[in-house]
Parts: sequence; C-alpha cells; structure tokens
Amino acid sequence: MIDTMSQTIRSEDESIGGVPVRQYSADEPSTWTMVFVHGGGFSWGTLDDYDQIARNLCNATGADILSVGYRLAPEHPFPAGLDDICAVVRDVAAQMPAGRKIALGGDSAGACLAAGAAQRLRDEGSAEIDGQLLIYPMIEFHDRTPAAFHTLSDRFHPSFDAVRSAWDTYLQVRGDGLPAYAVPTRTPSLIGLPPALTILAENDPLCFEAMAYAEQLLSAGVPSKVISYEGTAHGFLNEPPRGIVAKALADIGAWFEARGR
Repeated sequence: MIDTMSQTIRSEDESIGGVPVRQYSADEPSTWTMVFVHGGGFSWGTLDDYDQIARNLCNATGADILSVGYRLAPEHPFPAGLDDICAVVRDVAAQMPAGRKIALGGDSAGACLAAGAAQRLRDEGSAEIDGQLLIYPMIEFHDRTPAAFHTLSDRFHPSFDAVRSAWDTYLQVRGDGLPAYAVPTRTPSLIGLPPALTILAENDPLCFEAMAYAEQLLSAGVPSKVISYEGTAHGFLNEPPRGIVAKALADIGAWFEARGR
C-alpha cells in the first residue's frame, strides 16, 4: 500500500480543450488517471482552494490527478460545468495509452458532477470510465431531502437553506422536470456505470442521500462500496493527511490498488 505521507507530489497548470486543469503526479507509478471535480455548491471554488485534497488523493492513490477548473454558477449554470468535465474526460480518454485506467472523482457538489458525467459518458459511449470516487456527495435534489438530514443539520453543516440555494443557483430550473444528468439519483437506469467508492462523514447531513445513491448503484448491479468515518464532518478530507484523514486516504488508496495499479 502507498505511504500517504512520503511521496513528492508535482503539480502543473495546463488547459485541456480550453478548460483549465491542474495535474498532480506522484513518485510511485500508477495505471490510473483521475479527473477530479471540486466541491463548492456548484458556484464556488478554485484549483487553489482544493489543492490540499487533490494532493491528498494523488498521494493516496499514486494516480495522476487532473483537478478541473470548471465553469461555475450563477454565471454559468447547468450544463456548463458538466460540459467542461465531460470535455476533459473525452480528451484524456482519446489520448490515453493502452493499459491506463480513468476514474472520475469529486467531493460534495463536485461528486454530483462526477456522477452525472459518468452517466452521460456511459450513454454517449465516448469514454470508458473504470471507477468513481464519490466523497460525501451532494447528489439528491432538495425536494427529496430526507427527514434525517434536518436532524443533523441542526448541529452540522451544510444547512438545508444552503443546499437549496446551491441547487437553485446551479440549475435555474424553469417549468417542470429536472434536466438529464443534473441529479444523478433521478437517472432512469444506473446499469453499466463504473464501480464506485463512496466516502461518508458521520456528521454530514448529506450522508443519507449519498448512502441511498450507493444502494441504487448496487441494485443496478454496479459494484458499490461505502465507508463512513466516525466523528467526521462534511469537508474533512480537505485537511492535512493526519489521523482520521490519513485513515480515509489509506482506504481510498487500497480501493484503487484492489482495482489494479
């Protein structure tokens, strides 16, 4: 297993298909490239803001990480961000040498975008994705927020108002229905999606919808593993790799290693 504390991580800013990305590479060779989508409620966040978690994931998995600076709402509502992510993945897949694997990963709203991109790319047949890493995903639209969410949100973030505002700012829905791939839980069929690892924080109000999506994947025959971390809150993997963060990173590394380095 990779030592998540010892590697030298190199980073370089570039552009793929006109979309800014920051590539992270580790000392240990890997067959994986992960396109990583940062959180921020669809409307906030930069490559610098999510530098720590990208480095953590590069260290943990040994994969090349491509952190995507996708367009943000409200200036660029759905599907702009999703378009950017899919464009990066298609470009990477087209240039990928034989034997390389592609993963889609993200945290919070970024995990929602990653899951939506996996669904869209599956339907297009434009890129083969070998794994999904969904870190405390905000993945269900606010009109189906479970009662358990409100119990936790009295003490921990995010609040319901914050979640509702994020979705409304991102989708700017007019009329009935939700657009395809915007809310991954509403996609009619999840059959054929790539294997998924879902990371949950025990004190995250979003953990219930994340668990429900993991169960949807299992019901569709998609290998789906869930790991929850006691005493943690939403966003905990943005911290330096010590204690429970190091444990979670080691578990992520082990999952990728089991799927073939």
